[in-house]
Amino acid sequence: MAAKFQVGRGLILGLLVAALGIALAADVSEAGRKERRARKAPEAPAATQVEEERPQAEQKPPKPKPEPPRPDVGDSIPADAATPEQVASIARAQRCWAELGYYKAEIDGKRGRATRSAFSQFKREHGLANESDILAQPVQQKIAELCKTQPDEVPLDAANDPLAPQQEAGTVPPQTPSEGEATLASPETGDSGDDVAYAEDGAGAEQQAAGPRLDLDCLGEDLLAVLRRAHGLGVDVPTCGRACVMPPAGLPQAQMDAMQAAGSVAWCRTCVPISGQLALNDVRRIERAGNVELCPIPPRQLAKYGEGVTDGLRSYLRVRELYRALPPMPEDPGQYAVIIGNRSYERLPRSVTSYNDADAVYAFLTERLGFRPDNIIDLRDAKKADFERVFGAEPGIDGELARRVEAKPDTKIVVYYSGHGGTDETQTETYLLPVDAEPYREAVGGYKLATLYANLAKLKANSVLVLLETEYGPDHGAYVLPPNLPETAKSALPQDSLPGLTVLAATDRGQRSLPDVTYDIGLFTRYVIEGLAGAADLPPIGNGNGRLDTAEIYAFTAAFVDLAARKTYGVLQRPVYSGAATNVLTSATTAPSGSN
Repeated sequence: MAAKFQVGRGLILGLLVAALGIALAADVSEAGRKERRARKAPEAPAATQVEEERPQAEQKPPKPKPEPPRPDVGDSIPADAATPEQVASIARAQRCWAELGYYKAEIDGKRGRATRSAFSQFKREHGLANESDILAQPVQQKIAELCKTQPDEVPLDAANDPLAPQQEAGTVPPQTPSEGEATLASPETGDSGDDVAYAEDGAGAEQQAAGPRLDLDCLGEDLLAVLRRAHGLGVDVPTCGRACVMPPAGLPQAQMDAMQAAGSVAWCRTCVPISGQLALNDVRRIERAGNVELCPIPPRQLAKYGEGVTDGLRSYLRVRELYRALPPMPEDPGQYAVIIGNRSYERLPRSVTSYNDADAVYAFLTERLGFRPDNIIDLRDAKKADFERVFGAEPGIDGELARRVEAKPDTKIVVYYSGHGGTDETQTETYLLPVDAEPYREAVGGYKLATLYANLAKLKANSVLVLLETEYGPDHGAYVLPPNLPETAKSALPQDSLPGLTVLAATDRGQRSLPDVTYDIGLFTRYVIEGLAGAADLPPIGNGNGRLDTAEIYAFTAAFVDLAARKTYGVLQRPVYSGAATNVLTSATTAPSGSN
């Protein structure tokens, strides 16, 4: 029993000791917590003071408030924020960019969206990418190098600015079209076929009541001047701006700038580039359907002739589409013609379309214009002896033509030549080249145009019309170097206008002539035929009186040759004209709309 009692007492004492230990530990823990709180309480203000005493640079910067977006350099600014000098400088830049093809809006001297877009493209292409301001000196200097700008006092309204977009020929811009943007989209639209088009059928009842009309929005100043000299100052046609073409593929920028600065060519910047050679009407149909402007990009060397161009039968059958609506005229015994087609040269490259050209003119004169076949001297591959026999060997010496029309003062004469031409080394004479001519010896083997003109002028005919489908540079090969600029200084036209003599030439000063891809004849020949078939009498070129004169024929031919060369090939071709008076050529009835 004693042993059990001792065990129980020990157990009770152990429990009491454990309880006292737990209580003591709790008190110690609470006291520690209070002591720690007491120590921390005075440290808080000290920490705040230390934080305040730290250098400002070590403090965490406050989060900045978002700034409002800065206006773009090119965005519009209030008119009173720019000085007159700045407005004038911006206007000069706009004019320059309009000429270069970057800018298509109004010349207003403001930093609008169009100005910003033009500036962005301009500086990127001219090594000014780091410049952010139009008025920066490098930018203004580059503009001065590239463009001949107008004086500051010229009004800035678009109506008086020759580089304003509405004066550039008939561009069809995307979205809302402005008046005649970029000459690249001028004249021709058509409903079917590849003939010259008339105004579209949906042009309105008023236009339909006025009769058929060429789809020409404007004319160049030189063509307008020719028409006004012939028909008076009442001729009212909008003036086109400068025609442009796309730069040839791979042409260095420095060379492009040099051509532009010299005034030789204007480069297109805002059209859709295409490759290949489409007929003019096909290009225009695509442009209207897509509301775009298309510009061919020529290669560095442009092939002048396409496949099948030497197929004379194909050309002979197709060319009748150009005049099928013109009623045949009765034969006129007072009409004479000389037609020469020189293709097969002995020592020079072939003049590929010359047979087709001469055959087309012969068919048109005999089938529609009343020329009797026995009044036509028709030659193929004429040699120098043939030229001298027909026209006379020297000025004042009669040839076969003079003997035929002798004592017939009311005669009308047409002289047509297709083949090579040339200019001598001193650039004092131009020549038609017979097929037996030798390269670079024009003075020996060529027939002088001065002799031709002198002997034709002395015939005292009622009118003499000379049509020259030729070129006068040193190159007669199958390739053209875009943009097809003139290469010589001597003109093929008479030095002085001769009474009764009118000369229309496909090109001048060494510029190359081009073929029509539909009819396989020269572009010049194609539009001369179509104009004489009645199209040249339609407004806005013709006066609609049913009588075709030399001014109308030239203006029509030059306008459409220029357009077709740029739209089909992406190069230039400009016919030229000389005449002392405006002679009436035919009384051709104007073809109905869409029929020729």
